[in-house]
Amino acid sequence: MVKLIEAANVERVIRKYLDESGYSLSSPRKRGETGVDIIAKCEESTCFVEIIGFQSHPPIRSREFYEAFFRIISRDRNEPHDILVLALPKRFKDGMRQRKQQYSVAWDKLGRAFPNLKLWYVDTVEDTVEEYQWSNPHD
Repeated sequence: MVKLIEAANVERVIRKYLDESGYSLSSPRKRGETGVDIIAKCEESTCFVEIIGFQSHPPIRSREFYEAFFRIISRDRNEPHDILVLALPKRFKDGMRQRKQQYSVAWDKLGRAFPNLKLWYVDTVEDTVEEYQWSNPHD
């Protein structure tokens, strides 16, 4: 299947955004290396970032979203200043209202269980990042 937006392009924008926000960043992972995509630190905060691209095939796109979700919540250390981020192309934002409605009870429970979980929508053309809480993933 074809990636319409590569994860590497999303990562480039996220790294620039975090760097400009004063975070120190982990080195980019090498091909095949496991672990969180980015660890960013600033003062007391540690930000764990999982990144995905945007597949052309909806079932694969959905699978990648949920795999990345489970990867990012597995990073939770129960530290008060940790931030868990699922960074994804802005095109995902269009379907978030429907996704939240489909899983409304579970979605809300997850938001309460992980108040530090965020969705960052990344525009790889404009090099911008929109930050949202998991509990409110859209406008």
